Amino acid sequence: MTIQEYLKESILITDGAMGTYYDFLYHGEDSVAEEANLTHPERILNIHKEYIRQGARLLRTNTFALNESTVNQLGLDMASPKEYITRNLKAAVRLARQAAQESKEQIFIGADIGPVPQQEENWLEDEEYRRLIDLFLAEGVDIFILETFADMRPVGKMVSHIRKKKPDAFILVQFAVNPTGYSQMGYSAERLIREAGELKEIDGCGLNCSIGVSHMLRFIKQLDLPSDKMISALPNCGYPHIVRGKTIYSDSVSYYAERMEKILNQGVNIIGGCCGTTPAYIGELTRRYAGRRPIRKKEMDLMATGRKKMTHQYPMIEKMNRGEKVIAVELDPPFNEDQTRFMEGAYYLKEKGIDMITIADSPMARSRADSFLSASKLIKDVEIPVIPHLTCRDRNRISIRSTILGGYANEIRNILVVTGDPIDRAEKEVTKGVFDFNSIRLMEFIQSMNEELFFREPICMGGALNQNGASVPAIASRMKKKVEAGASFFLTQPIYDEEGIEKIEKLKSRVETKILCGIMPLVSYRNAMFIRNEMPGIHVPEEVVKRYRPEMTRKEAEETAIELSLELIRKLDKVADGYYFMVPFNRVDLIGRIIEESRK
Repeated sequence: MTIQEYLKESILITDGAMGTYYDFLYHGEDSVAEEANLTHPERILNIHKEYIRQGARLLRTNTFALNESTVNQLGLDMASPKEYITRNLKAAVRLARQAAQESKEQIFIGADIGPVPQQEENWLEDEEYRRLIDLFLAEGVDIFILETFADMRPVGKMVSHIRKKKPDAFILVQFAVNPTGYSQMGYSAERLIREAGELKEIDGCGLNCSIGVSHMLRFIKQLDLPSDKMISALPNCGYPHIVRGKTIYSDSVSYYAERMEKILNQGVNIIGGCCGTTPAYIGELTRRYAGRRPIRKKEMDLMATGRKKMTHQYPMIEKMNRGEKVIAVELDPPFNEDQTRFMEGAYYLKEKGIDMITIADSPMARSRADSFLSASKLIKDVEIPVIPHLTCRDRNRISIRSTILGGYANEIRNILVVTGDPIDRAEKEVTKGVFDFNSIRLMEFIQSMNEELFFREPICMGGALNQNGASVPAIASRMKKKVEAGASFFLTQPIYDEEGIEKIEKLKSRVETKILCGIMPLVSYRNAMFIRNEMPGIHVPEEVVKRYRPEMTRKEAEETAIELSLELIRKLDKVADGYYFMVPFNRVDLIGRIIEESRK
């Protein structure tokens, strides 16, 4: 029976992790999993046998990191890496086949090829991919598993080469994305799966590695899965942590298997495990799902249902994931019915090529036009991506849910979740703060709406970051909780000095996330003194205030504001993922000048 015939009748259970399981068993020894094909073949053979005993029907050869770049980096055989790779690959295929031959079940052997690290700009990784493919074909392998890739460019060339040499080969392509749904190259899971689905030469596609089973379930739900491909899902067992120098993954066999059933219900045909999984995980999958017939994949063509699919859904996140700086500008909606200056500012900023407008939600607890309704107007009239702020202060749980639902119906896909400024003491007799949520709980609430309702196009959440005040470890701890609750990026309080920059740098070293650094130009000596002395949470050092004089003209003060802002942008270049401009007194033209000067 071919693997294609098998998949028509039953889901296919693969093996679990090789590298992390090998490290777990033999931690501290001077050996890596791929090296052991030659130095300790009995270890690799026994791991293959363990997975087979637990029900795996597809073994991946122990060759994921077997490439010239890695061999050179590890110093495994500096004299002749090509010859070493040839010997090692042959040994890996032989060990997998030996384990399969000793089993009474039919076991499929897949050639495992992972990404080749790019050593330098002109590194010929395509040539090495072809060499690896040719070596596997020479060994008679006809199943190829190209896994943990971050973009389609190398994949397309590899698939073409395989098909040219072995037209009837089975080719499974798997991509790795982070918890925000983007690969290391900045491509979304949706785009990667769509492009793989459009390539006729591919038999199957899916996701593996980098994320745990819950995140993978969320993304699988969101994806428009190609109906003519086999779909795979091989998540990690969780997220690693270090204990006494040893990388440990959570022990969550039952939870993993339970969540995997929900993944299967989305039309997935191939399941197994990646980093952190062990034979116990595969055994539990086998006990629950072996022999189960695949569910027909859901057709999720949004256009066929008449639903408009946004073309500017997550441009800011995608741009940051590519390592490009983004620019967001905050506009305050008006106090009254006159939208003129607000709309003129939005049109002006769009012409300046900014990436996103953020809209405050009644800052300082002073009532302004609703942030979500204002955002909807900008999306419709100005056609620019918008992030409305959503505070915990003014709405109860019922109102927040209805606000989000209404915003979603009007194409709002990005929200900045903030606690909200407290109500002034003088107002508390007549105005009450609600606070059914804090910011983290509100993020968790929105995340549950994503999983329940918005799984095709989830809401992307940002969090507020006050880098001043508390210690760096305390701030980082709260940031991590927000990331776990679903935050994809953070907007900081205004930064004015080296201390603020150093704090952002330390926070980025502790928390893996994207940070837009706040820049709020000070437009006069009076403005600088007010912000320094009367705005809690914002630190303006004395040396910045001294750059202004009480007798300055408006023009002189604005020139100083521009100089200070450009100095900050240059200093923040290495640490910031982008810049978050707060507009003083609706002076959008000042922000426009700063943006133009920063691009020179």
